[in-house]
Amino acid sequence: MEKEDDLREQLEKLARAVLELEQASKRALGIVRTLEYEGITFNVSRSFVIADLAPLAFFHLVEHIEDGDTVEAVARLYDRLTPLLSCRHDWTPLRRADDEQIRVIVTGTVPAPAGPGPYICKSCTAYALTHPLPTVGRTLDPPNS
Repeated sequence: MEKEDDLREQLEKLARAVLELEQASKRALGIVRTLEYEGITFNVSRSFVIADLAPLAFFHLVEHIEDGDTVEAVARLYDRLTPLLSCRHDWTPLRRADDEQIRVIVTGTVPAPAGPGPYICKSCTAYALTHPLPTVGRTLDPPNS
């Protein structure tokens, strides 16, 4: 019973540490609030918005805010994400020489060839950084449906 309590306490400490790291990262990026739009969370700074699609990574996740109109920037970014949000992902491990450069950028290291690593979707070029891999992308439903 005491071991279970110790384990539970350690997991709670880890959860708090992860939350504190996330908050510190957002502060470092200048994130001042979050905004939900069409079921997607967007992190908002004074000059840009970033789509939060964890555990996916996708190029073009940042949109600059023009004339102080945050909602318009979020809507533009959401529109650009249509291929990702509507994709039925076809994941494949990064293996080609060109993909190895992405692996280094994403993970910071070059893992052993047989080891797990990032995956790329053949259809929409999204990257999944962790397991379990998302099997199906979000579906686009008409607003207010």
